Amino acid sequence: MSSLYLRVYKLLPQALKKRINPLEYAIEDFVREAARNAPGALVLDAGAGESRFAVYFADQRYVAVDSCVGDSQWDYSKVSLRADLAALPLADQVFDTALNIQVLEHVPDPQAVTRELFRVLKPGGRLYLTAPQGWHEHQAPHDYFRFTKFALEKLLENAGFADVGIEPLGGYFHYLGHRLTYIPKSLFPGLPWPARVILAPVELVTLATCCFCLPIMCYYLDRLDRRREFTLCYRCVAVRPL
Repeated sequence: MSSLYLRVYKLLPQALKKRINPLEYAIEDFVREAARNAPGALVLDAGAGESRFAVYFADQRYVAVDSCVGDSQWDYSKVSLRADLAALPLADQVFDTALNIQVLEHVPDPQAVTRELFRVLKPGGRLYLTAPQGWHEHQAPHDYFRFTKFALEKLLENAGFADVGIEPLGGYFHYLGHRLTYIPKSLFPGLPWPARVILAPVELVTLATCCFCLPIMCYYLDRLDRRREFTLCYRCVAVRPL
């Protein structure tokens, strides 16, 4: 039934998908912002995975680096360089811009990675980084950390970065909407098939409620959360000083 949900989800208009899964689109907007701010730049995508952000950097020189161990089902063929992000085989002060998108939780030593990103950036170069505060375990066993804004600020400042700006990508209701989608995924897949067939109408109603209706409602409620103490993810921009 979850595969059915995914097939239906892919058929929905983008405006509706953005309200069901706002974080995915917020991260894409953040990467587009990085591309707009770096015309003609040499860009490092550290932890590029399947290099899905390459499309946004058609006017830049884009270098994708990854350890290629995160997900056995991924296609790493577009990676430019396979390397440990904590020991990049790259020269000092080479890149104008660096991306580190949803990667920091997957490295055993986040401080070593932020120091390496600082090292390979030119003076005045910018780092665009996202990291989760609230997320399920994924890409096991390479999943080690979750971050508060204070931890991210400390990691970046200790690496040498200045002008560190950190913002939550959504608040409590975006967080709640995402969590609600796991109710049917947790309740039904483990059931024996006879029970699954009998409960199919209940599963469909639960999917419609928890994966469509309630997340959309939470999307609009999120503007009421002023404190943003709960978030799925933070976006960070930091600069290597001149």
